[in-house]
Amino acid sequence: PRGAGGSARRSAAATSPPRLLSHCGRAAPCEPLRYNVCLGSALPYGATSTLLAGDSDSQEEAHGKLLLWSGLRNAPRCWAVIQPLLCAVYMPKCENDRVELPSRTLCQATRGPCAIVERERGWPDFLRCTPDHFPEGCPNEVQNIKFNSSGQCEAPLVRTDNPKSWYEDVEGCGIQCQNPLFTEDEHQDMHSYIAGFGAVTGLCTLFTLATFVADWRNSNRYPAVILFYVNACFFVGSIGWLAQFMDGARREIVCRADGTMRLGEPTSNETLSCVIIFVIVYYALMAGVVWFVVLTYAWHTSFKALGTTYQPLSGKTSYFHLLTWSLPFVLTVAILAVAQVDGDSVSGICFVGYKNYRYRAGFVLAPIGLVLIVGGYFLIRGVMTLFSIKSNHPGLLSEKAASKINETMLRLGIFGFLAFGFVLITFSCHFYDFFNQAEWERSFRDYVLCQANVTIGLPTKKPIPDCEIKNRPSLLVEKINLFAMFGTGIAMSTWVWTKATLLIWRRTWCRLTGQSDDEPKRIKKSKMIAKAFSKRRELLQNPGQELSFSMHTVSHDGPVAGLAFDLNEPSADVSSAWAQHVTKMVARRGAILPQDVSVTPVATPVPPAEQANLWLVEAEISPELEKRLGQKKKRRKRKKEVCPLGPPAELPRPTLGPASSAVPRLPQLPRQKCLVAAGAWGAGESCRQGAWTLVSNPFCPEPSALQDPFLPSAPAPMAWAQGRRQCLGPIHSRTNLMEAELMDADSDF
Repeated sequence: PRGAGGSARRSAAATSPPRLLSHCGRAAPCEPLRYNVCLGSALPYGATSTLLAGDSDSQEEAHGKLLLWSGLRNAPRCWAVIQPLLCAVYMPKCENDRVELPSRTLCQATRGPCAIVERERGWPDFLRCTPDHFPEGCPNEVQNIKFNSSGQCEAPLVRTDNPKSWYEDVEGCGIQCQNPLFTEDEHQDMHSYIAGFGAVTGLCTLFTLATFVADWRNSNRYPAVILFYVNACFFVGSIGWLAQFMDGARREIVCRADGTMRLGEPTSNETLSCVIIFVIVYYALMAGVVWFVVLTYAWHTSFKALGTTYQPLSGKTSYFHLLTWSLPFVLTVAILAVAQVDGDSVSGICFVGYKNYRYRAGFVLAPIGLVLIVGGYFLIRGVMTLFSIKSNHPGLLSEKAASKINETMLRLGIFGFLAFGFVLITFSCHFYDFFNQAEWERSFRDYVLCQANVTIGLPTKKPIPDCEIKNRPSLLVEKINLFAMFGTGIAMSTWVWTKATLLIWRRTWCRLTGQSDDEPKRIKKSKMIAKAFSKRRELLQNPGQELSFSMHTVSHDGPVAGLAFDLNEPSADVSSAWAQHVTKMVARRGAILPQDVSVTPVATPVPPAEQANLWLVEAEISPELEKRLGQKKKRRKRKKEVCPLGPPAELPRPTLGPASSAVPRLPQLPRQKCLVAAGAWGAGESCRQGAWTLVSNPFCPEPSALQDPFLPSAPAPMAWAQGRRQCLGPIHSRTNLMEAELMDADSDF
C-alpha cells in the first residue's frame, strides 16, 4: 500500500501544471469563474481573482470594464496586443489561493501600438509596467489563448497596413479619403463651384491668349506681351483645377490605393497623379504672380521713358524670363524635397500645406505677400508718373495721348484695386484657417475617439451619445478663397476687353474667310516715303500712280490698347491729302524729279530731255559724257578727285528767275566747307580752296571761309552745269540729301 500511494503521488505530480515561481504569483482568495469567456475567447481555467484589477471589486464589475476597454477594437494593432494583457489582469488564473502575475514582456508590448491610451487618458496605475505588478520572466496561462476577435476601424478611419497612412496614435487605421470635416452635400457643392469658376477662368484666359496669337506681329511688344505670359500661367493653372472632373480622376489624385487621404507626398509606392497636379497648379500660380511683378516694373520703367527715344526694356527681356520661370521651379523642387504635398477631397487637388499650415505659410503666403509689396510699389509709381506727365505738361500732349493716359490711369487703378483686394482676401482666408486649424483637429480627434468608443477608466452606465464634429471649417470661407484665386485670373484677362480686340478678330475673320477688310489702315509716314523713293523710276514715268502697301507695313493697335502710345501722336489716321501728295514731297527732296544740287528756294529747273537721266543714280551715261570723263581722267592725279585744280573758266554765271515749279522749295542753306575735300576727292591746296559746298554731300557741317571771289554771296547759286566736270559733287545716291532728310522718318513735313 505504501508503494502504491507513492506511485499515485508521482503520477499526479506529473500530470499537474508546474508550480508558480515565488515572484510570479501573489496570495489571493480564488473564486469560481462566472464568465468563462474573456473578450470572446474561452478561458482554460475555472477560478479567478479580482486582486490585480485595481478598479474592480467583483467579477461583474471587471466584466463591465472589459467592455469599456473593447473600444480599442477600433485600433487594430493595439487590439491585437492588449487583449492578452486585459484578460491576464481582469480575469487571471487563480489556483490554491494564489493568483498568476502577468509578465513584464506582455505589458511592454502594448506601449507602442496603444499610444492613444497614454495620450488621451493615461494608463491606470495597475496597468503600468511596474516590477511589482509585472515581474520579469513569468509565464502566463493567458499567453496560450488564441483570440479570434480582430480589430477594425470605425469611420472616418479605414483599415490600412501603410504606416504613412496611419492616423495619430491609431496604428492600423488612416483617415478616409473623403474629408470628414465636410459632408457629402458640401463636397458636391464645392465641386460644382470649382467647375464653374475654373471653366470661366480657363475660357477668359484662353480668349486672351488667342487674341494675342491672332495679332502676334503687333502684340509681341513689351510690356503688353507680359500679359500674354500671365494669362498663360493662369490658363495652365485652371487646367490643373479642372483635371479632377475627368472620369475617376479625383479619387486617383487625392486618394491612396488603400483608400486613405494622400498626405506627405511624394511617396515611392503611389502614383504621380497627385504630384503632377500639384506641380501644374502651384508652379503656374507662382509663375503668374512673379510675372505680375515684372509687369508692374515694365509699366513703371516704360512710363518714365515716355516722350524719349530710350527703350528701357531693351536687353532685359531675357532676364525677365529667367526670373519668372526659375524662381517658381526652385520653390516647387523645395516643396517636393520636404514631401509636404497633401490631397484634399473638397478642392479635388493636391497642394502644399493642407496638413501642416506652416509650410503653406512659407511657400504660399510669403511669396504672395512679397509680390504684393513689390508689385504694388511699381504700380503706384507708374500711376504717379502718368499723373505727373498729364499735370505738368498738358500743352505738350496731343488729344489722343491725353485720352490714352486717362484711360490707362483708370484701368491701372481698377486693376491695382482688384489685385490688392484679391490678395487681401487670400490672406484673410488663410489666417482664418491657421487660427482655427488646431481647434478643428481637436474636434475631429474627439469625434474619432467617440466613434471608437474609447472611454478608458471612466466607469459609467450611461449610454454613449451620438458622435458629431463640434467645430468644422466654413465652406463659405473656402469658396471666397477660391474666388480670389480664380478672380485674379479673370482680372488679368480683362486687359484685352477693348475695341482693339474686336478689330483684331474682325481682321482675323476676314483673313480666314478671304473677305475684304474695309477698316482704315494706319501706315507710318516713314514707310510711305520709303515706298515712294523705291518706286521713283515708275513715278517719274507715271506721276499719277498710286502706292500700294502690304499688310506687313500696316500698323495696328495691339489687343492691350493704351499701354503703347506716343506723347506727341497726333492721330491714328493719315489724312488723304497727305497721302496723295507724298510723291510730291519726296520729289521736293530730289528723290524723284530732277532738281538742282544746291537746293535754292527758287524754281525747279527743267533740264533738257537728253540730259534728264543724269539726275538718276541708275541712269545711263551718254557717249558725249563718256568722252568728257575720259579726258578728265587724264588730268586727274587720283580717281576720286572732287574738283579740278583751278576754277572753271567756261562756267556761265547763273541768273535768278521767277519760280517755274509749283513744288515748294526748301529755305536757302549756307554754303559749307566740304570735309572730304582734303581726302580722296581733293589733291592739293588749290583744290581745297576751290571746293564748293554742295548740299548733295552730307559731310559738310561747318561753314567755309574759302570762297571763290567771283561767286555772289547771296542768294544761293543754281547749278552751273551738269556733271562732275564743272566741279559738282557726286550724283544723287543713297547717302545724299534724301537719306539725310529721311533720318527723321516720322516727322510731319
